[in-house]
Amino acid sequence: MDIEGQYRIAATREQVWAALNDPEVLRRCIPGCESLERDGDDALKARIKAAVGPVRSTFDTRIRLEDVQPPERYTLVGEAKAGAAGFGKGTATVALSEVTGDAVAATLLDYRADLKLGGKLAQVGSRLVQGATRKTADEFFRSFSTHLDEHAVRTDEPAVPAAGGAGRWVAAAAAVLLVLLLLWFLLG
Repeated sequence: MDIEGQYRIAATREQVWAALNDPEVLRRCIPGCESLERDGDDALKARIKAAVGPVRSTFDTRIRLEDVQPPERYTLVGEAKAGAAGFGKGTATVALSEVTGDAVAATLLDYRADLKLGGKLAQVGSRLVQGATRKTADEFFRSFSTHLDEHAVRTDEPAVPAAGGAGRWVAAAAAVLLVLLLLWFLLG
């Protein structure tokens, strides 16, 4: 399942970067997140409560950062496990780009993810999971974006590779985004 979106945030790329690198901001924006912490230089781990239809569980999620290209983009690879309930695996790319030509500084945050489920979660139904995943992804990005800009908007433009700020914590934050994407896949 592919999920993608784009938010326009009235903040500088540096401000968005800082927020993406703030574990407390990320924890507050991730639906159902109980904990979030670094697990080495290029990894994160999180514990998130979620439900997909009748399947409710707590997911232990681990994410590692790959293809980190500061300040352009990063790819997150992760897996969420919930014992007998099943698991989710996926990758996500997050990119930031500056909006030029506006009187006010603005940043485009683009995200793309590809997710797969296994176990009981895969039996819930792809339409239910797909709808819940997209809804939850949008909830996170809306929450994150409005944390920086109460008037942030989701755009309908296709996601565009960005030439903007990604680094260790941003990549870690993006890792959290993958956690979200994995969890959205698991959230109902």
